[in-house]
Amino acid sequence: FSLPEHRRAASLVMSSLELLAWALLILVLLRALVSLEQIYSLLRPDAPSPPPLSGVPRVLLRKAALTLKGAVYLVLSRDKVSSSALRRTIDPAELEPSRVTREVRLIFVRHGESVWNLVFNRGFGPSFLWRLLSTLLHELLLVPVDDSAFLDSPLSPLGLQQCGQLATFLAQPCVEGEVAARGW
Repeated sequence: FSLPEHRRAASLVMSSLELLAWALLILVLLRALVSLEQIYSLLRPDAPSPPPLSGVPRVLLRKAALTLKGAVYLVLSRDKVSSSALRRTIDPAELEPSRVTREVRLIFVRHGESVWNLVFNRGFGPSFLWRLLSTLLHELLLVPVDDSAFLDSPLSPLGLQQCGQLATFLAQPCVEGEVAARGW
């Protein structure tokens, strides 16, 4: 063997080994997906069965498309409000009071804490890495199913608790003074 032929032979052997390694990795990932599907059915027996493995690429493409669409919207969106725009808003105290003929109480409700809020809105201190990794592992569990911890993020345990508290609050009559006494 001359030196270039030896390198070519070594390169061919290496590319064969790389191809074998990739094939082995794909088989391991498929086996992991099958295991995750079995775990999912044990954890949620009442849930609809996940799609077959042949449907996983469709689910992954859908999730990738939603992620891409969200990223493009985030970058190109004009929904951002600057601090200078907030300073230009009208102070309600400066408005002329109009004659009130009827009072209506409106209660605006925003969703409770979501998994996304749990991961990204509690700061980036030491617990951030743990929150992110545990949610990514949960997302891995959801790969074969058409569900996600990040896309259309579900409520966190605290968010579910907040919904229960809201239901309790809304079930009580709104009487002036009692709302402040209840701490709402």
